[in-house]
Amino acid sequence: MVTAQTKTSTGPDREFVGQEITRELHQLRADIAALSGSLQRYGTLQAQELKARVKGATDDTLDESLQNIQELRHKVDALQSRLQGDVRAHPLVSLAGALGLGLLFGLILARRD
Repeated sequence: MVTAQTKTSTGPDREFVGQEITRELHQLRADIAALSGSLQRYGTLQAQELKARVKGATDDTLDESLQNIQELRHKVDALQSRLQGDVRAHPLVSLAGALGLGLLFGLILARRD
């Protein structure tokens, strides 16, 4: 009759497994530290890229705003030139219009008090 013998872990086998677990834990800690460093570098690169995009958008917006201001100045200058031309061409009509507007504003302000 054949009997099955079960082999139990002996002291050296358990010690070997314990050392293997310890090595794997050290490796896991090193891997986690490396992953943490990689995530930090990735976050830094993402932040730099976002900062560059925001700066580019800000610069574009500033350039567009300055261009709009220049266009508005040209329009105001053209309107002023046209108004001066109209006043020189018809001084009495312009004077009467200015007096009429002044009178109208005076009456409106007088009613407030």
